[in-house]
Amino acid sequence: MNYQKSIQFLFVLFFSCTLFSQTKEQKPSIKDLDFLIGTWEIQFEFYNTYHPEKGVWFTEKGKQVCYYDLDLNGEPRYIICKGEVTSDSGRFKDRKRTFLEAIRYGNFVDGFERVGLYSNWPGTAKERLSYDSISRVMTIEGELEVRNGKERYEDIYSFDQNHTSYTRKNVANFPDMPITKFNLTVKGTGKKISSKNLD
Repeated sequence: MNYQKSIQFLFVLFFSCTLFSQTKEQKPSIKDLDFLIGTWEIQFEFYNTYHPEKGVWFTEKGKQVCYYDLDLNGEPRYIICKGEVTSDSGRFKDRKRTFLEAIRYGNFVDGFERVGLYSNWPGTAKERLSYDSISRVMTIEGELEVRNGKERYEDIYSFDQNHTSYTRKNVANFPDMPITKFNLTVKGTGKKISSKNLD
């Protein structure tokens, strides 16, 4: 009888340890976004958020490089993406700008966070990021300081099956717009031209 109880105890202990191990392994980490690592060709089409029906306002083309950074005990905690684009049409033709986006998994918020810094804009973007691996859709919801308050926006990236290209669509709401109204602001594409193994 004691032998049977010992076997049952060991089985329960093993099962509990296995469950704990699986739960621990399933905790999100920055490595869940590994597909972002590499060099991307990017293009943007900008619209006037108040009147997107007027069509494309100006366009930009360039590159963005994403890499792991800011290690803790040898493990990266961030993905840093640096971009440089040139406006090739519209009101800002020939303007060159750079930007930096830093992504991490935030334990305090129990989710991914992204901060955006832009050479052409005095505000800092503060964002929450989620990724659905089944639909291959990355959704970013954020706020950006503007002259009379905060711009709120949603940016949706839809990746192809191999995570080597995406389309994106950004809709935004300005402080002087009805609170529920979000208009088209940016459309874009990205194509991976080299991976982390080739850089």
